[in-house]
Amino acid sequence: MQGSHRLSVVRLGAAFALVGLALAAGACTRTPKDPIVALNSSQSPEEQRGAIEVLRMQTPLSDDAKRALRRSTFAQGFNLGIRQEAFDLLVQEDRKGLQETLETNIVRMESYEFRRWIMEQIGARQMKDFTVVVVNSWAGPVPVWGPDQFKRPEFEAMAALYGQDKVGDALFAVMMEANPLRQASLRARTWEILMRIGERDRLKQLVTSAAVRPDDVMLRDIKKLVDDLGILPETREELIWLGKLRQSASPAYWKMAGEALHAVPEAQKTNFELRGIPVVLAAHRYAPQLLGQTEDQLYTELLADLKGRDAGRYSPNFTGWETVSKGTEALGTQREKVRWIDLVAARLALTMIADPAVCARIFDIADRDHQDKRTEYGGIVRINDSGAWEVVEIRPRQTGSDTRFEAPQELFDQGYTSLFHFHFHAQEFEGGAYAGPHVGDFGYAESSRANCLVFSFVKRDTVDVDYYRHGPLVIDLGTVKRP
Repeated sequence: MQGSHRLSVVRLGAAFALVGLALAAGACTRTPKDPIVALNSSQSPEEQRGAIEVLRMQTPLSDDAKRALRRSTFAQGFNLGIRQEAFDLLVQEDRKGLQETLETNIVRMESYEFRRWIMEQIGARQMKDFTVVVVNSWAGPVPVWGPDQFKRPEFEAMAALYGQDKVGDALFAVMMEANPLRQASLRARTWEILMRIGERDRLKQLVTSAAVRPDDVMLRDIKKLVDDLGILPETREELIWLGKLRQSASPAYWKMAGEALHAVPEAQKTNFELRGIPVVLAAHRYAPQLLGQTEDQLYTELLADLKGRDAGRYSPNFTGWETVSKGTEALGTQREKVRWIDLVAARLALTMIADPAVCARIFDIADRDHQDKRTEYGGIVRINDSGAWEVVEIRPRQTGSDTRFEAPQELFDQGYTSLFHFHFHAQEFEGGAYAGPHVGDFGYAESSRANCLVFSFVKRDTVDVDYYRHGPLVIDLGTVKRP
């Protein structure tokens, strides 16, 4: 009963939308001399509406007219009513062109009201040929729509098209029917959505029990990861991560990862993430006692280690951003949120910042960052084959802002086998109000799925250290002094 009610809401919304189109047609219009020029350059809604009315009388449409109408569905300078009228005309006169345009542009649409309306139209008009449009829209987060996947307009559209209990089947069909080479990104997006709606077991069965096509690189890599390491990737970024590992990681690295994961307690292998591989590799070689500890043991010891380190004393001021970040940096208030791998990573980070050579390196980079007003500084942290810590500075992709570090591809390439991605907040020495990750840093962690560190000046000779990852989860690791 609940399912049929929800589908009725979609159809009712679509009906009102169509009525809105009819009313809009009677609104004020101004007939332009050239409707195509008007759609491409005019900022007047009256002239834009008049242009669409003229084109409606000139069917079949010219290629230029189709392009102008398609542009009006995503470009700036068009109100909701104009976009809806353009959509309606394109459905009749250029359906394939509209489909391809939306597949490319829907995730970048700034008008969430129009984007929701499109989802309603796809469902109400039974536009199954627009299923990929729905998938592409669903793939990206939309904070104003909330985290509940079953309340997203894309789920409603898929339910209207295929039935509420068949959404998973329809998504599986999209993934399996897409070309493994030409549509690799679509397949990765669909995989992530299936994970989000609770199809983990079905996806695991897919890669473990069925034969994988030789040209299906994505499923072949996932099968290798599951078979050898027992890890099932969840997100598009993890699938990219996996692909890079399979291309560049040596057989020796893969073998060592398997040995390290064999030492991880079975209770911690459920929903294990790729970001944990370099962490357990490092712990297996240089701190094996950590891998034998339970989550409670690690938590208790880390809590004790953080006492006396000024942990939690400094944190960023999120005034005006409360709806984005309401979190805490204190480990003691995050027992239910923190995971076993976070605790191992944090313990390794504490060992690292206790090394005098590492401290000297941190302050060297921080001082140069403080002097350079063009960018923040960043890089990766790893342990070399001799067991020494390496804080590797990597130049940003571009400069121009002292409050941003633009991570280049080199950082990601090296970061797939590294313990941490890091950057600095060194704009001023008295930076206690900015210590810790900010909103943009949370977005970076969410998309990269990496373990991250941020080093923030709080005094000329004191740097605050924070560990963070997607979620977001932040653990303030306290301060280090200039050696």
